[in-house]
Amino acid sequence: FIKLSQEIGKDSSLVQGGGGNTSVKNISENRMYVKASGTALKDVDGDSGYRILDTKKCRGMLSSDILNGLSSEEREDKIAENLEACCVDNMQGRPSVEANLHALLGTCVAHTHPVALNALLCAVGGDEVLEQLYAERNFPYLLLEPVDFGYPLAMQMKRAIHSYEKKHGIMPKVTFLKNHGLFVSGENTEETLAITQQVVGKAEEFVANKLENMEKRRYPSPDKTNKDELIFHIAAQLRKHYKKILKSPVLVAHSMAEEVKTFMNVPNPRKLARTPALVPDQQLYCNGAPLWIDYSDDPEEVCKAVKKAVVGADHGLQTPVCTIVDGVGMFVAGAGKKLLDSAHSTMLATLKILACADQIGAARPLAGETLQYIKNSNWEKYRHNLFTSGGQDSDLAGKIAVVTGAGSGLGRGIAINLAAKGMHVVLGDIDKDGLHETARRIGETQENETGTTTPVVADVTDEEQVKALYARAIKELGGVDLLVNCASIAPPLSLLEFSADAFRKALDINLTGYMLMAREAAITMKRQGDGGNIINLSSKSGLEASKNHSAYNATKAGEIHMGRGWALELADLDIRVNNVCAGNVFHESKIWNEDYIKALAEKRNLEPDEVIPYYINMTALKKDIKWDDIAHAICFLASSNAAKITGQTLVVDSGQVFVR
Repeated sequence: FIKLSQEIGKDSSLVQGGGGNTSVKNISENRMYVKASGTALKDVDGDSGYRILDTKKCRGMLSSDILNGLSSEEREDKIAENLEACCVDNMQGRPSVEANLHALLGTCVAHTHPVALNALLCAVGGDEVLEQLYAERNFPYLLLEPVDFGYPLAMQMKRAIHSYEKKHGIMPKVTFLKNHGLFVSGENTEETLAITQQVVGKAEEFVANKLENMEKRRYPSPDKTNKDELIFHIAAQLRKHYKKILKSPVLVAHSMAEEVKTFMNVPNPRKLARTPALVPDQQLYCNGAPLWIDYSDDPEEVCKAVKKAVVGADHGLQTPVCTIVDGVGMFVAGAGKKLLDSAHSTMLATLKILACADQIGAARPLAGETLQYIKNSNWEKYRHNLFTSGGQDSDLAGKIAVVTGAGSGLGRGIAINLAAKGMHVVLGDIDKDGLHETARRIGETQENETGTTTPVVADVTDEEQVKALYARAIKELGGVDLLVNCASIAPPLSLLEFSADAFRKALDINLTGYMLMAREAAITMKRQGDGGNIINLSSKSGLEASKNHSAYNATKAGEIHMGRGWALELADLDIRVNNVCAGNVFHESKIWNEDYIKALAEKRNLEPDEVIPYYINMTALKKDIKWDDIAHAICFLASSNAAKITGQTLVVDSGQVFVR
């Protein structure tokens, strides 16, 4: 079961987002393993992502006169209750809404949403293509008309299987469901995967040929500078408007994938874009048809058109919407990272389906009553809530942070804490391995939407790399709400030992790096028009000089004073700038490495193992300072609790230096 789920789940041409289902039956024990609702197939493992049900009880629900007599809404509640009663495990999550259907089929079942096959199943004239492609199979396929998913689909399948068995004397191995996808039923995982690949492969060949030979239009092609400027402004506008509509922070992702280019190539993409949802997942994750915006090289004109389209659309509660700007790309807005990713992959599939269906004859959308059923379905609300859950009580939840120096030490600790507050954290550092270790730790400790990360290798002293980091943050997440400047070095050299190059390097990283990161953050925040926060991680050494640290002393003092100046400059934009002066944080610090400790031991005539206790005892509280102590101060300054605080310096050093 796990192999089947993961093999299918890793292939986005077969399933997108949280779509698709799998099941495997243990016939002798009357048990069925089935994917849990809302779980992505690729995430199924031995510990989670599935439920174990009593197969006979699950199948028996389809003969219930009580269920058949209930209204749709009443029936869904009852089905959820009954399916839970069929479970013979202690695991979390609802069994798949299609569990009853899976109980009707063979030992090993894969339900997929293949992009190429759905191009045929969502097209007027698609039936004839199916007959052409699959007529020579050694067992005939079963073709079902569109029907509401869940219990209605299971009942339709039950009747269809009965007729199929009477006609052919066997159970169907391949079932095509119009405007939905493919069911393959095999005796084992290998057979099920093989049949799936065979069936989908034929559709992929047909679709590739259709798209290759279609008449193509020439869509606008702005140069990179103009295109990036448009992307940045559109993303800012979308975040701003959706935040007002949804009353919560919103993420925005930009894409110019091949599917987007193919769609822009069709003869009349504006008209085709208005087609209502083709498949259930498009309605759930994308709120139906994408918004279409004509191209203009004037960002102001495009943003006006985006605003008009977004404000005038029917969004529904916390539902993402896809916007296509001709020649610029597709933008997806969503209330959470999982929902954003699901909407993105689902709409890419939809655009390819639309383009090909249009070439076959015409795209055939779901009926209006079916779309309404999806909108009102308790199952889809449940699945949607899983993809938007994870928001914390913190008012930082859902916002976007950039943390430099995130590959180790305090930067890592701050990033972990911000992620725990529900922020989406862009991790910046020159240490690629360190970045991925930070991301790994966050991924292991956080659940749902909490703690998503985007590692970006970047040198804060390189202007182009800094700009590229922000470009990625905007294109993948939509913008930036908080910058924490943390990347620093502290060469332990006396004045007599300092070379000019070593001194300049410290100035470049600790001052120029802070300035470049802050400048691009401020530009991004100004464009968003929604305020923001910049926090410089300084040091107690910025307030009171440390011996043999002239470069560190100077730069840390400079960071404080730069921050004060920025606070004055950016106040009119509601961008607050503050400083946190950290005491000595020893845990996993790159500064407090073995060589640094040896150097300090020699300077102070101590043994190396006496150095850290010596520095702890220099504080009034005589307490070791941890990552969390600094991170809590940063979270406070970035929160609404500090809404009236800017240009200030908060010292977290266990009482070693007092501001005066």
